[in-house]
This record gives sequence, C-alpha cells and structure tokens, in this order.
Amino acid sequence: MNLWRDESGNMAILFAVAFSLFGVIGAISIDVATLYHARRMLQSTVDLAAITAAAAPRDAVALARKVFLDAGYDISSGLVVEAGRYEGDKRRPPEDRFIPNGTPLNAVRVSFQHVGSYEFGRAFTTSAPVISAQGTASVTPEVQFSLGSRLASLNGGVVNGALGSLLGTTISLSALDYSGLASADVDVFRFLDALAQRLHVTAGSYDTLLRSEARAGDIAAALSSVATGAQKLLLDTVARAGPGNIVPLAKLFNLDRYARLGIGSGAAVLSLKTSALDILSAAAAVADGSKQVSLGLGGNLPGIAALTVELAIGEPAQGSGWLSIGHAGDVVRTSQARLRIDAQFLGGLVLQNALLRLPLWLDLANAEAVITAATCPDSANPHGTADIAVVPGPLTLAVGQVGNAQMRDFAAPLPLAPTRILDAVLLKISASGQVRVMQTTPIPLHFSSDNIGQARRKTARTSTMVTSLTQSLVNSLSLNISVLGLGIAPDTVLIQAVKTLISPLAVPLDAVVNALLSALGLGVGEADLRVYGVACKTPVLVG
Repeated sequence: MNLWRDESGNMAILFAVAFSLFGVIGAISIDVATLYHARRMLQSTVDLAAITAAAAPRDAVALARKVFLDAGYDISSGLVVEAGRYEGDKRRPPEDRFIPNGTPLNAVRVSFQHVGSYEFGRAFTTSAPVISAQGTASVTPEVQFSLGSRLASLNGGVVNGALGSLLGTTISLSALDYSGLASADVDVFRFLDALAQRLHVTAGSYDTLLRSEARAGDIAAALSSVATGAQKLLLDTVARAGPGNIVPLAKLFNLDRYARLGIGSGAAVLSLKTSALDILSAAAAVADGSKQVSLGLGGNLPGIAALTVELAIGEPAQGSGWLSIGHAGDVVRTSQARLRIDAQFLGGLVLQNALLRLPLWLDLANAEAVITAATCPDSANPHGTADIAVVPGPLTLAVGQVGNAQMRDFAAPLPLAPTRILDAVLLKISASGQVRVMQTTPIPLHFSSDNIGQARRKTARTSTMVTSLTQSLVNSLSLNISVLGLGIAPDTVLIQAVKTLISPLAVPLDAVVNALLSALGLGVGEADLRVYGVACKTPVLVG
C-alpha cells in the first residue's frame, strides 16, 4: 500500500506538472493569437491610411493621422508617412519602386510600430513585443485633354466655307457667332446622352454609342439640346442646315475606362466639359464623305486677281480620339492636312499686265501631344496639374502643281519640280522653291491647377518658326526666265522685278492659310492644347 501511495503521489505530482505546463502553453497560445490579431488590425489600418493618403499625396500626413486616430491608436510616436512617386516597372526590385519625395507625387508609404503587451506572458519575460506594419498605395491620374481648336478668332466667311463643306452642310455664321460658340462649354457626357437619344441608342454603355456613327446635323442638334440662350439658337441654325456628312464617333472621343459606364450615368461620375465649337470643328475634321474642299475667294484679296484654295483632310490616327482621357504616356494627334493654292495676279508694267499664275501646295503633318506627368487634385491644387509634351506638325510650303489624286494620297510626298507661272509667246517664267518648318524636340507645356480651372489654352510654337511662311517662300524663290527662248541670268533686273511683283501676295496668302487651318484646329508651326481636368481612380495598394 505504501508503494501504491508513493506511486499515486508521484502520479499526482506528474499530473500537476502536466496541468501547469498545459496552462502555460495555453496562455502563450492566447498571447500569440492576440498579438497576431493586433498585427492584422495594424496592417489593415496602415493599408487604409496609405490608400486614403494616396488620393491627395500633398495632404498625406494629415489624412494618414486621421485614419490612425479614428482607429484608436496613439500616434505620438512610431508613425512615418512618406509621399513620393511609385514606378511600377517590374524590372526594378520591389523595394526600389517607391521613391520618397519623387515627383510628380503619385504614392504614399505609411509605416507604424508600437509596443504591444502580453496578457499571460509577463510572468516569463520582461521585454514587451514590438508590432510593426508598412503599406504603400499609388494612384494613377487621368488627364482629360485635347489638341487643336482656335476658332474663336477666325474670319467667319472662310470658316463657313471650310466647316460647311466638311460637315456636308451650309453654314452662315459671323465671326461673333463663332466666338459665342467657342465660349459655350458643353458637358460631354450630357451631350453624348442627348446624341444617344437621337440615334435611338437607349441601352448599353458609352462604348456602344462610340462604335456608331452620327450625321453632322444630329451632332449639332444634340449640342443644341444641352446649350442655352444665344448659343442654343446658333446650334439650331447649324442643325437645320441639313443632315450633313457621317461622323465616326470613336474618332471624336476616347473615354478610356469611362466608356464602360451605362449611357445616362457619365455626368454623375465625371465632369468633363468642352466648347460646342470644338466639337463641331473636330467633327468636320473626322467626317466621312468629301475630304477635299474647294473655296473660290475671287478677287477679294489685295493684289490678287483670283484665288482658289482646296483643302484635303487626311485620316486621323486610329485609336486616338480628338478629346481623350488618358494617363502618362498616352497620345492624341491631329489630322494631317493639305492645301492647294492657285493665286493669279497681274504682272504690271514690267510684264505688260500679263496674268501670272502661282500654284502652291502646303502639307501639314499630324501634331502630337503626349502626357508626361500629372498630379491628383488636392487642397493646394484643387484641379490637379498636368505636364504635356507637344510636337507641332512638320510643315512644307512649296511651289508646285498637284493633281487631285496626289492631294488625297497622304502616304506619298507631294512633288517638288519647277513650275511654269507665265507662259506667253515671248516670255516664259518658271519658279521653284520650298520652305520647311519642323520641330525635332517636344515642347513641354505645364498646366497648373489655375490653368485647368480657368480652361486656359496653351500653344506650343516651334522654335524654327518663321514670321511669314509665304514671305519666306517668295524670298527664296528660284526663277527661270526665258525671252524668245533665251535664258536670263539670275541677277537681272527682270528677275528682281518679278519677285517684287510676287512679294505683296505674301500677307493675304498667309492670312488665308492660317484661317483655313485654324478652321480645323490646326496651326502653322503651332499646336493648341487644352486640359479639361484631372481625375484620379481609387488608390490601390502596391508592392
């Protein structure tokens, strides 16, 4: 019995020890679970703070602090908030993708650590556990921008002819009318909603609508339905001019992810406004039908007996709407344009009032604008900021005779060859020459928050631009004169007299060229840009 009691006592001791060990292990397990839960809660708070602060990196510290305070944390120490730039280049190591203080700001990194506590483990250790977490969130700014349009300052008659022909309608508006349409800001999504109603596209997304086509008259009528006052009456006038040519809507607008929104919902999600005149001129540039417009300007210009100008518009780049919503690296381009100019003028006493004919052609390639950087709206910049690099289209003005097929073949260069400008029995004159304007490096334009809020347009001007394009051509003309079949030396009085006769044509011809190109938002050695706004998606956590 004594042995039994001894054994029973030992067993009791063993049971007591085992029970104590299980109790310790259980207590430690509870502490571990508690610390794990605390770590998860801290990580969730850090992530939420990073996402909240990334929406406005300039206000990152205040936004992150509020998240922690709302969660009940003591942030008197241990909180680190860094605004900077996140580069999602997978070739970079993950730890190098966030650049503290890198500009433009598009990301926030939040780190926090604090001392935790053991509920049961305090009896076994004197050191308190340290809990830490880190999170980085980035946001991608979306820039709403367009390239082109300077119609507010144009002569009404020239624009009426160009726009009316390209739209397939007859427009008769004054320069003041055009100024009024240029100042009439239209909500793009409300315009698209009205256009969808006219086209009976009542279901689906904006992407469905943009895959369809509209007549120029429907576009003007839809613009009228969202305009007010005098602008509404003007647009009604344009709409009543006739159905007009067909306009592929995808060439007008590139709405990026917003194209997936249901028709009728866009205006509530994003405020995007542009002028009614911008939309009309862009529609003219991309309209199907006749791309070649002939304008007889008669003898209304000083020094010119007769002037005929023909305008041809090339196909704009695919996948690049005139008005686009894009991110860094996205591009918009204008259409290519060609002018054929036939100017006739009297030779004066020197040439016994013979009628000279000077044929010119002008080839203007696509201008291009690419988003280089942008920042989201915040308290300091309520409209955000944007940086855009612009390359005005290369331009060539030359003496030359161009056929209809050559005008429309934008894939082939126009010919450069001496052209007869006077073909009389006793006197024959040929001319050749060209002026080329090209910008080889992009021109940076910065749009501040105030610029965007005030709808300010900016113009990128080529550094190689000449004061007068036509005057430069006239000054560089090479003339070949033959009297009774005999060539005349280049430095003779007769050659200088012919140049003197041609020189006064430069000013009116420059005015015509600028007006016609401006009717389509294009410029000689220039490119106009407008940023309508900067919007930011919900920030996302990044590695």
